[in-house]
Amino acid sequence: MGTEDKKLITSIKRATILSGIGMGLLLGIIMGLSTSEVVKTIFGVLAGLMGAFLGFDKRSYAGMEASEYEKEKYNTLFTAIRAGWFGLAVVFGILSGMLIRTQEIFELSVAKRVTQWTKAGYDPDYARKLVTYKIFAIDPNTGELGPVTEVQKAGMAALFNAEDRAGLCGAIDTDNWNNDWQTAKDALLELKNEPLTKLVAAIEFNVPEDQRFDFLKALRILVCEMKMKTTRFCELGSDISKWQGNEDTSPIANEVERLNPANQKRMMDVLSSMVCQLEKD
Repeated sequence: MGTEDKKLITSIKRATILSGIGMGLLLGIIMGLSTSEVVKTIFGVLAGLMGAFLGFDKRSYAGMEASEYEKEKYNTLFTAIRAGWFGLAVVFGILSGMLIRTQEIFELSVAKRVTQWTKAGYDPDYARKLVTYKIFAIDPNTGELGPVTEVQKAGMAALFNAEDRAGLCGAIDTDNWNNDWQTAKDALLELKNEPLTKLVAAIEFNVPEDQRFDFLKALRILVCEMKMKTTRFCELGSDISKWQGNEDTSPIANEVERLNPANQKRMMDVLSSMVCQLEKD
């Protein structure tokens, strides 16, 4: 084999590797960024293309000329290289896409969105409703899950299903309880969520009644953030200073800070336990 032939084979190998990586990353990132229904559609469209792209087909070498056999041997090698790098790139692409989607790398947090509306002149409570409606399609007047509009879909970093969006984030709406603690308490206990049940008991014991609804508003910001993305609030422990240093947990930490030291400690212990359990589930 001459020098030129070796250079050609080396160039083809490089091109084969790059094509496998490129196609793998494209498919993997799309899969990682998408929800299951979208992935099904993508697979339906691309399934027929994968065989041709990877170059796998049945070959018979019987009766081949030596030169033709040599050519087919290299084609098989290039196919194996392309397929191997394609598989690795798909795995990396899926993990990267999931990271981008779950951590909302290119999206604003709920707290920042509320701040944007507040700076625009809206009342903070109304701003929270606007953000909740846009992201989760939860009716701010009733707290019920409504149909997702095209505008909402365009603004969602991840297409949550109805069960996720109608969970704690939609249930903790202080406007539905007319500033009545007993009504709020009954509604929260009806959710039959063990970590939340413990928190309700802790609120009743440690938080003065005139502060409870401010606490619940901050709690809603916290659980909505946990529904929007993968969080690691459990790692904050029960250290209130760490909670205040995180933009997603600072609103509720600031409410806890208003309590006396003994009540602060009890509330932080319960909050830490709650977020750890919710993140585990």
